[in-house]
Amino acid sequence: MKKVLAIDTTTQACSVALSLGNSVSSRFQLASREHTRLLLPMVNDLLSEAGVKLTELDALAFTRGPGSFTGIRIGFSVIQGLALGGDLPVLPVSSLETLAHTACRQLFIEDSYRLLPMFDARMDEVYWSVFEWNGVELTRLTPDNLSPPETIILPHSRLPLAVIGDGWHYAERIDLYPTIEASALLPDARDVLTIAIPEIENGALMAIDEVKPLYLRDKVSWQKRKRLRENKPISGTGT
Repeated sequence: MKKVLAIDTTTQACSVALSLGNSVSSRFQLASREHTRLLLPMVNDLLSEAGVKLTELDALAFTRGPGSFTGIRIGFSVIQGLALGGDLPVLPVSSLETLAHTACRQLFIEDSYRLLPMFDARMDEVYWSVFEWNGVELTRLTPDNLSPPETIILPHSRLPLAVIGDGWHYAERIDLYPTIEASALLPDARDVLTIAIPEIENGALMAIDEVKPLYLRDKVSWQKRKRLRENKPISGTGT
């Protein structure tokens, strides 16, 4: 079995998980604006407790996005450093898919469900995707999206719906009636492992220089829209 270290920093949570075959150890902490301070010590603690050196790992897995710009950058920077320092391949996964798995595990969802993980993307938009859970496996039904909440369209299904993540605070603007609501749930690195390990076992690994973060909204667009909302001039436009 592979030795895999996983991290997630795409929301206000900071989490790390280490798989050593049949055992998984992890750390999870709410860390708004503290990811930089917490992440590497959490990694070092897990490796030290397991008696494993970075260079003894087989791979690194991480959430590439979407989510917080700052969180994604911090996580990607740390993964870059670990991958280069340990000469390790990596596997990026979706933070929304990770949240869907976290929901299935933490909410003990055993029946078939549609899952709508969603993050508040600010500026009246949400990051979202749709999955189907059959009690054992998760199947992706849509790509990861960025859109105003009222434009979310779910593939037709008779299955009950679970909505997960803080994007649900736009609920009154979304014409959906979920059976399960879990707006406070956050992705966990344990569930990064759930996605990554089967793919790693099948050889789906990449060099760190082949990987890019997934923002969905580029930084320039974000800055322009923020300034427009605040009625501030945009540098270089002459306005």
